Amino acid sequence: MQRFDINAIVRPTPEAKRYLDVLKNNGSFNRMIDAYIFAASYAMKHDLDILPLPTGRSDLVSLSLIDEDIRLALEASIHILCQRKGENTPSDSKEVLDILTQYAEAGIKVLKQRWKGKVGIQIQDDIRRIVM
Repeated sequence: MQRFDINAIVRPTPEAKRYLDVLKNNGSFNRMIDAYIFAASYAMKHDLDILPLPTGRSDLVSLSLIDEDIRLALEASIHILCQRKGENTPSDSKEVLDILTQYAEAGIKVLKQRWKGKVGIQIQDDIRRIVM
């Protein structure tokens, strides 16, 4: 199983980064990377369609800021989803990160619509319902 290069940088689209900033500022998440990883996990769980990554993305943080157990769970999920879809499993760490980013971007779009008009506490309540 290919692993993330923990020195790699997570690079969301500008649209996603703006929404991550909103989620951080309204208190839904303490860090933007937490919201991004939640969005990726949500997309994986709900088998959302992913699209090729656009150019013009901006740096967020290094993967080293994500807990090792979380990184391992994400890596395993990516490999399992690729196998279930009959796709080749990632061949290098860049490909694993690209797939994670694709899922995160898909999750951000769906969650942004789901949480439209909601304030931080309402979003936190919805997150609790999602993870239960």
